[in-house]
Amino acid sequence: MRFVPSTLTHERVAVFIDYRNTLHGLRREGRQIDLVALRDYLAEGRHLVEAFLYVTTHPQAEHQEADRATLRTLQQHGFLVRSRPGQLLSNGHLRGNLNLELALDVQEFAARTRPDIVVLVTGNGDLGPLVQRLRFQGIRVEVAAAPGSVSQALRAAANDFVDLTRLGQEVDHLTLPVDEPGCTEPLPPPELVLEEDDPAWNAAP
Repeated sequence: MRFVPSTLTHERVAVFIDYRNTLHGLRREGRQIDLVALRDYLAEGRHLVEAFLYVTTHPQAEHQEADRATLRTLQQHGFLVRSRPGQLLSNGHLRGNLNLELALDVQEFAARTRPDIVVLVTGNGDLGPLVQRLRFQGIRVEVAAAPGSVSQALRAAANDFVDLTRLGQEVDHLTLPVDEPGCTEPLPPPELVLEEDDPAWNAAP
């Protein structure tokens, strides 16, 4: 696995993590991950300007307090959290998509702060045009995802790719939620189930 040389200590990096897309992709590979350790790994040897985290929350009231507690914990660990309630489907799964918010935030943040590097932690091929726009502005773009869940077009558009399934145990100890429909056990918020019409299922170009 490639990593950024330690000589690039002067470079400023901003990290944008699609929470649901990333954890779902890792689950399909039988892997787990600690988001704080992942952020620190991706920024290692460089100056971290900001780390954004995009989270779909549960729309039902009985889950909302647990969701708020999760978001507070993430904020206390330094993440700038962007969240929005998802849509609860009849099978008990949750649908949500924050790709538009992520893309707009990346463009606005890049225009305001001019980071040297943007790391997109997602496999969603819809962000390919965003990658090209950033590179046209002279910003290096790295995509971090599970290989089996990343759009090949997105991977090809980026300057470099970080394979999340090959990271060491130091970033591999976050419990993933159970996602059986109709499960009566409380689910760790936010719910991370993706539906087949979600772009994250389509890893092909």
